[in-house]
Amino acid sequence: MKLSVFLLLSIVLAGSSYADSFEPTPHCYRPTEPLWLATVYYKNRYTAEVEEYQRCMKAFIVQQEHAVLIHTQAAQKALQTWNEFAQKK
Repeated sequence: MKLSVFLLLSIVLAGSSYADSFEPTPHCYRPTEPLWLATVYYKNRYTAEVEEYQRCMKAFIVQQEHAVLIHTQAAQKALQTWNEFAQKK
């Protein structure tokens, strides 16, 4: 019984690695620092771009953390379903 639970958990965790066959990457514009002789306009623009880049990256991180939560809950639910089935045998 414990072996079957271990095997199922291993399969669920191994199978979850195939759920997303690609690694998501953020599609955020990464600003480049202006040259040291740049005007105030370009320095201010760079500051605004850095802030936008930070917002975009934080949004991506939140999105990925949410996906992790959903996948973890799905794995736990599958394990619970298996355990309920295995106890009836």
